[in-house]
Amino acid sequence: MELVDAYGKAKDVVADISGHLGHFFKAHEQLETHVHEEELKTKKARDPELSVNQEAFNRVMAVKEMIRLETELREMMVYQAPKELGAIWSEFEAMRDRVKAERAEVQRQELLKQQVALYRRANIKRKIAEQMTSILAVVFIILWFLWLMTLIRMSHTYRGAYSSPSLFCVLC
Repeated sequence: MELVDAYGKAKDVVADISGHLGHFFKAHEQLETHVHEEELKTKKARDPELSVNQEAFNRVMAVKEMIRLETELREMMVYQAPKELGAIWSEFEAMRDRVKAERAEVQRQELLKQQVALYRRANIKRKIAEQMTSILAVVFIILWFLWLMTLIRMSHTYRGAYSSPSLFCVLC
């Protein structure tokens, strides 16, 4: 019975730790996302009220805070975690690297799909432009030919040999 109670308590401790860790990782990821968004926002448009030094200091402080929080968590997981969890931090780092690699691959695939879609759209636009150019060239040649035939038909040389032509009858 004591073994079942100890197992239940250990299970509760692990569930409690994983719950807190989940909140920590979520907050850590939100902080990373916020820092990344601020960097992207700064690249697009600069805030006139924020000086360069203040912006740089804010970024450095955010990065240092992320490092401090991760170090604190690592020390807690290594030195204060229950023995039943074993080398949880090492396993966590290995899994984190694997998940990052998977996400990077997914992101690379999405970027590749976007580039393929952009290429296809550009290719379709180019083909349409080529077809329109060909159609306009053919129309121009036909109109030029009709204009030339009209000029020949209306010329004085041609008129002398034949009866007076109609303006709209090109091949008569």
